[in-house]
Amino acid sequence: MTKHRIRSLAVLFLTSLLILSAACTSATAGTEEPVGASVLENGNPDETLKALGATASVVPQIQGLEPVLENRALRLYISRKTAEIAVLDLVSGQIWRSNPDSSGDKLASPYLKGKLASQLSFVYLTKNGQNKDYDSYNNSVKFNQFEIIQSGSGVSVAYRFGDPDKGLESIPLMVSKERFEERLLARLEDPADQEQLKIRYKFNEETGIYERRDIPKAVVKRLLALFEKMEYTQEDLAIDNSGGGGEGETEEGANPKFTVTLHYTLVGNQLIASVDAGTIMEETPPYRIHTISLLENFGAAGTGDDGYLFLPDGSGTLVRFNSGKSLAQPILIPIYGDDSTIYAREKFNTLEPSRLPVFGMKKNDAAFLAIIEDGEALAKLSADISGRLHEFNTVAPQFTILPKDEVRLSANEIMHKTPAQSYRGKLKIRYSFLSGEQAGYAGMAASYRTYLEEAYGMRKLKPEGDAPFYLELTGTIPKRKNRLGFPYEAIVPLTDLEQAETIVQRLNAEQIGNVRLSYKGWFNEGLNHERASSIDMDGVIGSKSEWKQLTEKLQASGGGFYPDTALLRVYRDSGGFSPSKDAAQYISRRYAKLYEFDRAAFFRSDRFSHYLLSPTKLEATVNGFLSDYGKLNPGSVSLRDLGSELYSDFRRSGEVTREDAKRKVTAAFEQIHEQSPDIMVNGGNAYALPFASHILNLPQKSNEYQLAGESVPFIQMALHGYVEYAGKAYNTADDQDVRENMLRSLETGSNVYFSWFYEEPSVLKDTRFSYLYSNHYEQWLDEAVQAYAEVAAVLNKVRGQSMTDHEKLAEQVYKTEYGNGVSVIVNYSDEPYEYEGTMIEANHYGVRGDTNG
Repeated sequence: MTKHRIRSLAVLFLTSLLILSAACTSATAGTEEPVGASVLENGNPDETLKALGATASVVPQIQGLEPVLENRALRLYISRKTAEIAVLDLVSGQIWRSNPDSSGDKLASPYLKGKLASQLSFVYLTKNGQNKDYDSYNNSVKFNQFEIIQSGSGVSVAYRFGDPDKGLESIPLMVSKERFEERLLARLEDPADQEQLKIRYKFNEETGIYERRDIPKAVVKRLLALFEKMEYTQEDLAIDNSGGGGEGETEEGANPKFTVTLHYTLVGNQLIASVDAGTIMEETPPYRIHTISLLENFGAAGTGDDGYLFLPDGSGTLVRFNSGKSLAQPILIPIYGDDSTIYAREKFNTLEPSRLPVFGMKKNDAAFLAIIEDGEALAKLSADISGRLHEFNTVAPQFTILPKDEVRLSANEIMHKTPAQSYRGKLKIRYSFLSGEQAGYAGMAASYRTYLEEAYGMRKLKPEGDAPFYLELTGTIPKRKNRLGFPYEAIVPLTDLEQAETIVQRLNAEQIGNVRLSYKGWFNEGLNHERASSIDMDGVIGSKSEWKQLTEKLQASGGGFYPDTALLRVYRDSGGFSPSKDAAQYISRRYAKLYEFDRAAFFRSDRFSHYLLSPTKLEATVNGFLSDYGKLNPGSVSLRDLGSELYSDFRRSGEVTREDAKRKVTAAFEQIHEQSPDIMVNGGNAYALPFASHILNLPQKSNEYQLAGESVPFIQMALHGYVEYAGKAYNTADDQDVRENMLRSLETGSNVYFSWFYEEPSVLKDTRFSYLYSNHYEQWLDEAVQAYAEVAAVLNKVRGQSMTDHEKLAEQVYKTEYGNGVSVIVNYSDEPYEYEGTMIEANHYGVRGDTNG
């Protein structure tokens, strides 16, 4: 049986199922169906969930919608005519709708009003890799091609997309000589019709097949009429196209068909919307879905509403409603940053990635927080304000289930390529609804914090000892040398183990006990080491006894030792690493070999940076690393890249989606955590949070897009008291302003962090590590001691406390509040600021509240 035939039968089966389900729903209309439990994937039931019939007596009634589902916190309504949904918060009375009323919108065209009325939209790819878009109103609901299926555990809407009229996709791409003459020509009595059919096909002498020529759009209807005369069926089409797989499809005049089902359920005060990508039906090859957007107009705020959109850009950012910034670009940001196996030739900015899969909206006196629970590694967040295309402010995720990339064939020719398989897992969004004092970004952060506790078992830290001082030391680097006129590369120390202990002792002497030392460049030939599947300690750093002595010194004074390793980045094609076998691959099938970018010209330079290890090789690399590390393991480890980088692998023999890669990275974390439970990570992507005790380089600000109004410390508000963290090293931040970095630490609850080495900076000559030149510890020690004294004096008061609120008091003046009543006011401005009778000096801070909680 052909693939096309299987698809056709599947469509018929689905349609029958939908009709049967609808009939069952109609038969029970007017009743309330009690449900035992709606069970989440993590096993937690909502025993209060029940299905409602169309005539259920509820207040309020919503015109045009009927109640279908209810629990103790929420009620779900749906329109049988448009598939629009509404959610009633039974506590606050707030109603959240999937679609705004755009009837009075003076900006939007009729087509855009249709898009505003859609619950689901997607972009599909033509045979040439070009983008075309469908949405559930203009391409499904308008043709009445949808079914609503109600059950005890939820409500589903199955949309069939595509103009019901036949298009070019109903005309065969190729026909065998025998069938062309006997099945087609023989059924046309008019010689003019026969001639018209012949000129639309070209006979291939080698294959004995008639191949369809490119058909002008104006001719499609006329040709379809000929096939009607021949009583040509879908079964005939499947037979004739079976040899071609649809590769010769032309675009103009085609009506591609797709079926996508959107499912809703309620759990507690949360609405869950999901699509199982494995059930999507792409009925007209070669058309394939590229990206899907779910509920992109949910909660859309109009010009009369007050509030903002929240995005997890960097530390977090707010986009104020109706700001009038229509000349600024709409925001589109990827969760976990860009996929590095999508080839990039230019890089205009070094952006802070979005570490958390969340977004939200504050609308008047209510708010929601949305958590992308499944498929987040494929998601980008789209946000825009009113006044550009229509009169509404919107935020929603877009999922790339079929990546595409450009492959340059010549200077003037580009081909678009896609992987063989689309993502076939789930896409799921969890909306939590907030009201009263919780309706803001502080309430959203608290909601996400609760989610981390319930979903991942994160627990509060015990506030023992002083705030940590984070110290990164570079151990060894390769350096070019000459011997008898012959160049060679030697491994030289920047900070050996004895020197590292000297620095720690100097810090201890200044009353800095809790030193958390990340030690980079200690094995496999330096900072940019060979693949970490085995460990060979660089002898120039010292002995194993010195290693143990440094570990004991740090732990005795309340700190810790975190030897650093890169598990995903491979800096050398040596040490058992073969790029052709072990590296991830681009869609073009070239292996992922990354180069540094010229910050002035924006283009990639010819200076090699690293390879990306295939996610399929990660388990073996971790096994090898842990096997050797067991002999040195201080119970802790620093993971340079595992908590900050995530990418696909398009290797033909085993494609790995970004979601698959996330699961493999999570499994690696679990394995490492068993052997080294005290883990330090960089960046802090959400999947790393359950395993991380310490996070460095946690974003301190947003990327300050023009459309966005201001940065907020959302990620810190979610994590403070649960994970220790720091931003960028004070001395490697772009401005290197210790005072400003110190104030930023106080605003965001971030610990002090410096990156140093011991040897004189001249050792960096003739190396590629000149960027470390300003990291000599003697240059920074006094400032570091002073900064720590001030910051720790404040942060010691709030150790283990949740960050409960954050507020902008004035331009460049912010207040941060904690669960024990302590509040910190930070004044970045050049003028003093008076707060409740207390003067906060310029470039200074103040601390208020009960410090004994």
